Amino acid sequence: MIPFAKPIIGQEEIDAVNRVLESGMLAEGKVSRELEKLFAEYTGSKFATVTSNGTTALSTALEAMDIQPGDEVITSPFTFIASANSIAMVGAIPVFVDVKPDTYNIDPDLIEKAITEKTRAIMPVHIFGLPSDMKQIMDIADSHDLLVIEDACQAHGAEIDGTKVGALGHVASFSFYATKNMMTGEGGMITTDNEELYDEILMVKNHGRGKEGGYSHFRIGYNNRMMDIVSAIGIEQVKRLPDAVKQRRVNAQEYDDFFSEFNSIKPQVEDPGFKSSYHLYAPRLYSEKMNRDELVTALRNEGVGSRAVYALPCHKQDTYLNIQQWRWAKFVDYPDYSAVNLPISEEIGLRHFDIPVHPSLTEEDKEHIKSAFQKILG
Repeated sequence: MIPFAKPIIGQEEIDAVNRVLESGMLAEGKVSRELEKLFAEYTGSKFATVTSNGTTALSTALEAMDIQPGDEVITSPFTFIASANSIAMVGAIPVFVDVKPDTYNIDPDLIEKAITEKTRAIMPVHIFGLPSDMKQIMDIADSHDLLVIEDACQAHGAEIDGTKVGALGHVASFSFYATKNMMTGEGGMITTDNEELYDEILMVKNHGRGKEGGYSHFRIGYNNRMMDIVSAIGIEQVKRLPDAVKQRRVNAQEYDDFFSEFNSIKPQVEDPGFKSSYHLYAPRLYSEKMNRDELVTALRNEGVGSRAVYALPCHKQDTYLNIQQWRWAKFVDYPDYSAVNLPISEEIGLRHFDIPVHPSLTEEDKEHIKSAFQKILG
């Protein structure tokens, strides 16, 4: 089976971990500071801080932004559920807005229509590595005095007109989960240009301590830190990231060229100036011969790793269909998510699938994948 994801772990990562083990200093410290510096430089952000994972990166940022129980945060339903859950975790209300059919990203025109007096923030998700339309989203946010948190958990290395994600909103959150373009097994990162917000983020993630550390605490906080033993992997991974993203884009372009001969396959679309980092390559199937699930099964039978990651968008998940059971429901008036109708997200959920696009693919792998499609679809 050609895997849909394959983390790159070389001798550099092994040696880096061994150095931390030998130092005896395993908790968040100097190695994490080095990773933060490298990642801030890579994204073009002024400030960066590590977190324990991508979900805590999102929830930490939301708390630092002073998102309150009952506040509304507009986001995409077509994403991993952590995006919406991080909003609910702080007692806020996820407001789902449908996506554009070609990019799978949140539709800015619909954001404008969803804003109410309770709206405090917008959380665009750069899905599968493709940036959302941040210029239009930031214009909307500025006109309504809203905050913007980029969910960049899948988009390390993506960019718009030469500016990388992580430096496009007021704050951004990344995941370093094992399948991501840059990984540490588990881990995350928050980036921002706002020093006051950065100071709040540091306190939220570290028991309310200030930048100087010690045992003075200034607010309720959590332990959302990352260990140096994990950050050591991240340092080597961020060094690999530019070449890894470049190869993912090469692989994706080969697929785009190949699928241009198939009327039944429609890839995700990059608008001019947008560069996806292709965390996933996930086209849609429009075929009278078979449905998406049958295609995924057929590909697996041919030794090609494939799946449909978000067949159920967030508003169709039991989590939100049963939101009244959530502990914040005693204090917050959640909408009836069962009445939410988001047809484009639901259709993409039924039609999309992903295939391997990672940089470890060989030419033989890619030819095998293409041959599988020719055999299955003709």
